[in-house]
Amino acid sequence: MAYISTKKGLQTLLQRLEDLKGGDKFQDYAYWVSCVRGCIDEGLAMDEIDYENAPDWFRPLWRGLK
Repeated sequence: MAYISTKKGLQTLLQRLEDLKGGDKFQDYAYWVSCVRGCIDEGLAMDEIDYENAPDWFRPLWRGLK
């Protein structure tokens, strides 16, 4: 199950997004960056529904996060 509930995990995900070379070329890149930032700011988690709705390029960034 894909689930990121810790602030550290979300911050790592955000860093991985920002480290993508040419990230703005990916579909909905800005949307997903804002989603992750919103989760961090609001103290929310990203869950399996977010994962299932994420584009293919975004899913590998979730590996190993809690």
